[in-house]
Amino acid sequence: MNHDADDSILQTLDALDERLRRVSWYLSGSEGEDVLRAVAAQGRDHTVHSRLAKLEKDFDKIVASSSTIWGLLQLRAKYPELFHPNITDVPTTLSTAELIAIIVSCAPSFPTTASRLIAVKDLPIPPAKSFAALIALQPRLAEVELLQQSQAKEMAELRARSARAVQRWYEVGVLEEGECWSEWEERCVEVEKKVRRAEMHATQEAKEKEAYR
Repeated sequence: MNHDADDSILQTLDALDERLRRVSWYLSGSEGEDVLRAVAAQGRDHTVHSRLAKLEKDFDKIVASSSTIWGLLQLRAKYPELFHPNITDVPTTLSTAELIAIIVSCAPSFPTTASRLIAVKDLPIPPAKSFAALIALQPRLAEVELLQQSQAKEMAELRARSARAVQRWYEVGVLEEGECWSEWEERCVEVEKKVRRAEMHATQEAKEKEAYR
């Protein structure tokens, strides 16, 4: 039983080693099929630990020499859900016939998607001069953003000051002026009453004097 397990481990390491060399060949083109055959014919004389160490070392070399793989590893570290999506929402109650029907109904869109991807691949890459110009504009864009933030802050302060001025005008120019007019009206009413009393008193005295004559 242990012998079978060792054989499985060694076979797995052989497969990993071969795949790693294939990846290196696809990326750099430095190794050919003859090297792959030589790797397959090396045998199983190496220990598991040394084989794993060699695989890790070769993998690190490939990562160091390929910006694409390095970018993929960075993307995997930041967004692991892209490489291990959550498939718990996939319906599992559908029968095989229903799943086949769904796949067949979506099959016509596969060639269209493939042709669109090929068209995107064939699109020319913009010249580096344009990107360099955009990068050169970055400091000016940062200054404009700071200026916009400063103007927005100043406008907020002006709005607050305007609101306080309107509130002050309403309190002083409207409410207090209304109270002042109300007080003056009350005083005018009181003065008018006193004037009428005085007039009535004077009229009454004049009538009494005439009556005594």
